[in-house]
Parts: sequence; structure tokens; C-alpha cells
Amino acid sequence: MTKKKRFGVSQALTRGLSEAINVVENNAAIYRNTVVPLSRIELDPDNPRKLTINLNDVRNGLKKEDPHYEKKAEELERLKELASTIESSGVINPIVAYKLGEFYRVVAGERRCLASILAKKNEIEARVFNEKPKGFGLKLVQWIENTAREDLTLDERIGNIRDLIREYQGERGEQGITATLLKHITSLSLPQATYYLSVLNAPDDLRKAIEHGQVRSLDKAAMIAGIDSDEVRREALTACINGSSLKELRKIIAREKLVSSQPKIMREKAKRGRVASRINMGSTANAKVVQAIVQSVLSHTNFNRYSEIFSQVAWDRYDHATRAFRKLVEILEQEMVR
Repeated sequence: MTKKKRFGVSQALTRGLSEAINVVENNAAIYRNTVVPLSRIELDPDNPRKLTINLNDVRNGLKKEDPHYEKKAEELERLKELASTIESSGVINPIVAYKLGEFYRVVAGERRCLASILAKKNEIEARVFNEKPKGFGLKLVQWIENTAREDLTLDERIGNIRDLIREYQGERGEQGITATLLKHITSLSLPQATYYLSVLNAPDDLRKAIEHGQVRSLDKAAMIAGIDSDEVRREALTACINGSSLKELRKIIAREKLVSSQPKIMREKAKRGRVASRINMGSTANAKVVQAIVQSVLSHTNFNRYSEIFSQVAWDRYDHATRAFRKLVEILEQEMVR
């Protein structure tokens, strides 16, 4: 049996929850470790983790006439597995919540809350803030908590990143988000941060496919997002939805680009004079074209290690984009002779 691939989480990220809590403490109020009644728990409607099942479903049972019954039933089965663990071993990691009137609004740990209710528990250990943490601190806690879960969908992960960037810019100004900055904020690896930025700016067809769960791989999504041609992208996206591997997608992209360029080449007449010894790479007034080319190359596993070089490029500046493209050509020339 093929083992399910788990999303790669860096060591820094897995131990980052405590650091995130410190960020929240500095930005919000004092917290306290306590035990809270599950009867006074509320789930956060803005949590980027998109569970369909809710407190009422867990407490009172699912209704078959519910339009989301099938999805909720699947989530309930997974919660029952967690509930079984909680019955025998308890909740290992406290939830994170803040006081909201007489209730406790869960910031991180809603699955543990729901599973504890299924396990017939009355209370749950919690780290409680006396007031709601500020925007970026709140999203950082949720990001670290959610990313540690292997069953989070790609759409949910992208939503996490989008929320983090929005709150970060809201508190620190509308500065541009580079892969290096995103790496610093999230403790992702630089290639993963680069992939996320590429997917965040993906065309509508790819975003919808991710939202509907048709594209689940960040690597594949980043590769497709980097394709400039609508025709080639649609071809690659369809292949991805039908189960093509990364290797197969690369072949499709290479083949389609070659086919699309052949008619123009065949129509051109050979020029008189000396035989050309260099290839004219052409020019463009659209810096996004250069960005797409660079990101497409960097999405290849053989070139991931060069991502840091391009992480500070301001793609809206022609001089930056020009230097970046020249550097890419230099790197490719070095690689091709190895």
C-alpha cells in the first residue's frame, strides 16, 4: 500500500506555536492556563480551517436532510477516531481561546473540542486570553496550529497564508510580500514560500480547481500557476485533475510549448548572411512575463536551490526584471554544461 504523503512541516514550524503565543501576548492581553467547560465553548467563524460540521451537529447529531450531510458524516468519522484517542489518553495539547462574554471563542483546537464532546468529556484544558488577540497574532496562532495538521486541504492552507499576509500588511503597511519575507513570517522553507506566492496569484481556473479539491498538491499548483499560455495551462490543469504526476505535467508543458511554437518557426524564412551563433531571446514590455518564466524554471526540482537569488526581485521594475532574466539564463547555461 502506498503511504499517504504528509505535508512537509519544518522543525521551526512545529515548535513555533509557543513563539506565536508570545507574539500574541505582546500584542494583546495576558493569558492564563485553565480548564474550561465544553458547554461554554464557541467555534471561531473566521478560522481558516474549513470544517463543515459544527457544535450543534456534534451535540445533537446529523440530519440526513442537511445538504452537507455526506461531507459532515466524513468529518464526523474522523472526529470519532480522535475522540477514541482522547478517551484513552486525554487532550495532549491545550486549545487556545479567548474570553467572549460568558463564552470561550476557540482560536486553535476546534477539532479537539468537538472530539472531546464526542468522548463525553465535560471540560478541556485551554490557554485563555482575557480578550481577543490582535489580527496578525491571531492569524499566526491559527496558521501554526492548522499547518501542523496533515489533513488540511491545499485550499485551507492557501486561505491561511492569504489571511496572514492581509493581517501582516494591515499592521505593518502595504509592503510587498517576497518569498523571503513569507519564509520569515511562517517558517516555511524558501521553495514552499515561493510556491505559495505563485499560487496566491494564480488564474481563476486554477484557483477554482483548488477550491473544489481537484488540485491538492502545492508543487503541481505552483507549476501550473507559472504557465503564461492560457492554452498550455488549461491542458496541464486538465491533466493534473485527471491524476498526472509532476513528471508527466512537465512533459505536457514542454510538448505543448514546442508544438505551439512550431508553426511560426516553419513560416519564417532563413535570413541571408552569416550563420547565427547566438539566440535572440526577444523582448517584452510586460515584466510579468519575465516573472512567469523565472518562477516556472524555479518550480522544477533541479532549480529549487536558486530561489533565494530571486527572492528580492521587484518584478514591477524593468531593471530588476532584466537583471533577473539575465541571471536565469546564466544559471541555465551553467547547468546545461554539467
